[in-house]
Amino acid sequence: MKFVYPEFLYALFAIAIPIVIHLFNFRKFKKIYFSNVQFLKEVTQETQAKSKLKHLLVLLSRILAIIFLVLAFAQPFIPSKNVGNNSPKNKIVAVYVDNSFSMESVGEVGSLLDEAKLKAVEIVENHAVTDKFLVYNNAFNVGDQRLLSHSEALEKIEALNITPQTKKLSEVYSRSRDAINTAEIASKSLYFISDFQQSISDFDKIEQDSSINLFLVPIKATLTDNLFIDSCWFNTPTHILYQQEQLMVRIKNNSEKDVENVAVKLFINNQLVTPASVSVKAKDQTILTLNYQNKTTGIQQGKIELRDYPVIMDDNFYFSYTISNQLNVLNIYSNQPNKAIASIYKTDSLFNFKSYNINQLDYSFIKVSNLVVLSDLDELNSGLIQTLKTFVDNGGSLLVFPSEKINFENYRELLTTLAVNYYTNLDTSDAKVREIAYNHPVYKNVFEKTNEPNLNLPFAYAHYVLSDFKTSYKNDILTLNNERAFLTEYKVEKGTVYLSTVGLNKTQSNFTNHALFVPTMYNIALLSQLQSPLFYTIGNNNVITINTNEKDNAFHIKNDNFDFIPRMKNERNSTSIFIGNEITQAENYFLESASYKTGLGFNYNRAESDLNCFNEKALNEQISKHSLNAQLIQTQNTTIKSALNEIESGKKYWKICIILALIFLAAEIALIRLLK
Repeated sequence: MKFVYPEFLYALFAIAIPIVIHLFNFRKFKKIYFSNVQFLKEVTQETQAKSKLKHLLVLLSRILAIIFLVLAFAQPFIPSKNVGNNSPKNKIVAVYVDNSFSMESVGEVGSLLDEAKLKAVEIVENHAVTDKFLVYNNAFNVGDQRLLSHSEALEKIEALNITPQTKKLSEVYSRSRDAINTAEIASKSLYFISDFQQSISDFDKIEQDSSINLFLVPIKATLTDNLFIDSCWFNTPTHILYQQEQLMVRIKNNSEKDVENVAVKLFINNQLVTPASVSVKAKDQTILTLNYQNKTTGIQQGKIELRDYPVIMDDNFYFSYTISNQLNVLNIYSNQPNKAIASIYKTDSLFNFKSYNINQLDYSFIKVSNLVVLSDLDELNSGLIQTLKTFVDNGGSLLVFPSEKINFENYRELLTTLAVNYYTNLDTSDAKVREIAYNHPVYKNVFEKTNEPNLNLPFAYAHYVLSDFKTSYKNDILTLNNERAFLTEYKVEKGTVYLSTVGLNKTQSNFTNHALFVPTMYNIALLSQLQSPLFYTIGNNNVITINTNEKDNAFHIKNDNFDFIPRMKNERNSTSIFIGNEITQAENYFLESASYKTGLGFNYNRAESDLNCFNEKALNEQISKHSLNAQLIQTQNTTIKSALNEIESGKKYWKICIILALIFLAAEIALIRLLK
């Protein structure tokens, strides 16, 4: 504790005055003689005891009154531990105003953003006009790093509006710290004005600077109930015409009450296809299944809709996918085309099937294919190997069936180039498929029952042994009873490699005659569709990569109300599209050029939908837990100006001292008058 005027403490010597008065009794007594003094002795003893107690209480009251009166003039205070050099000529003040969607909630004086802006204005106005300011929000604009004058800071705060951008507190701190430390100013303060959602308040990630005084200014919503669509996905990774789709929708209830029979609607290309309803327990979530049929090919733009108030920004969820007219399947062989492969793809209008001898192959056909099947090739040349590598890297699917007499060196070059296991030797012993990966997309929904004990499975009369190095992107689809792979999947860059250890020749296996062959080949072809992400999140610095080089054409991202040309980067066989912060509205869009078109669904960040926030007690716990050089500003029963002044100058006690001095003076008067 310190004193503003410590020289007044010398007045404490005045305590001696009442002590001296009470030590000496100046009252004169007159002696009166009585014949019988027994009764008088008892009265005297009782009166002396009461008088002594009264004198002591009066003495104590006077001493305490003098002490607190002197302290009131000395003005005691406890200096703030979070304030450094507070010279008004030497300050830089950074203010972060959270303007994310959660700040649309209703507070004490309107929306939380309005309340936050008022407090930000108070903070700026509480500082001298000579101070320098930084004003941040979730948009993270380039101009945020420029020091502002007093008036410029007020103008920037007034112009703040809600943004779909979401930033973690650690990101804000890091950005502020970098700008603050560029200025050679001794006193540095950073204010966080926010509702402090738990989803963005990563105090453990803050890399603090001890020279920066951090102040937390919490804003509390009066209502935090929210029902929202969190995400969606399909049960199957492929989409074809007339397919029955199962769209899974996760819906969360962030309120303290159960919700029942809330209407949910699914629109595809602006047409209502599936109405439904949902009930969710308090603080719980549910997964709703929406069934519908794909009735057209091309771009499918979907919207899931529900209605919930007062938070409405997360009531719609947008997604987009494409149904191809045809899938291009290319079979490359050495001697004779495989009739089993042709019988599957040639008779189905979904597939555009081509089959070429390796010596007559135009390599440009590989580039435009979805699936390339190598069947019974003895030799592989370096040109084919490099073309297949590029094809897989760009998202293509490659299925390899080896011949009986492969050139091990050729195949090793291909497979090591693709970073997958290679063939080491041929095992001529019989083996049978023992295990099927029923949950793999190739076989999902193929079998009505799984783990049938007497299931008839393919047989291998001879099979190749794969190298034993392990990769994290390998999935065994069919496994032999000797624990070796029969059919294996590898994820390579953007594409997929399916590697069989048996050929399609009947001397190697009975796979082509087995009932499992058709769904295997059919589903591998379906899975070769290169699907873009179902949706994107606004504010995530999204980069969209397409497998075409469009250096001569400009791309547009557009819908009925919006059109902009994004930044592009052309690579050898692909084009990267950089969205940046241009898209701020959750909707469906088209990405198109003169020769390309696809759909894009953009949604707001669902981190803003979780309205669970840290209260003041929890914030203090976080400060203590992570040893932050921070202080909480509580403004419930006071203005932010008073709270800031208290922080700047410390906790003052002179008013309390005056009140106590008056209380003890009143106690002295009461003792003298009432205690006889």
